[in-house]
Amino acid sequence: STAMNYLYHEKLVDMELQKKNEWLELFDLVVVGACKPAYLTDPYLNLFRVIPEDGTLKNTDGLFEIESLGENGPTKFLDQGKTFQGGNWKHLQAMLDTEAGEEI
Repeated sequence: STAMNYLYHEKLVDMELQKKNEWLELFDLVVVGACKPAYLTDPYLNLFRVIPEDGTLKNTDGLFEIESLGENGPTKFLDQGKTFQGGNWKHLQAMLDTEAGEEI
């Protein structure tokens, strides 16, 4: 977060401004701690939602949760927060509602 805030603001900023994480708005979603290369090969990695305000993690049911939200499931899922830790390529495709890497 410190590095991204520095790149976004082009200077060091105080802790209060860092907590706003304004740079997150530049992305459809953010994945940290992706555990590459396993992210690309292991379909069983867990996906956690990151709470940017304090850095805590919240369990998700990943693909099952996205599918259970029904129509526009990916949008509803990302409306709850778009910063994640872990997961795998299947989660990424489901969250972006894509079928193939060429669509990303």
